Amino acid sequence: MIDKLPAWPFDMDLSDLDTGSITNILTDIENHLPKVASPLGVTELMRVKTLFENELRSSRRLH
Repeated sequence: MIDKLPAWPFDMDLSDLDTGSITNILTDIENHLPKVASPLGVTELMRVKTLFENELRSSRRLH
């Protein structure tokens, strides 16, 4: 289902965020997921979560 969604309406450069900041953002997303009422809202939030998870796993990040 995610493959059929439109492309992001913006480019995000996350390279300046440290791993702690990204981890905090992911925690916030997980805490807000149960509060999202619409299926489309959940889908969009999951897309954002995936974006941050991929950035956290990026080889250029210090772990």
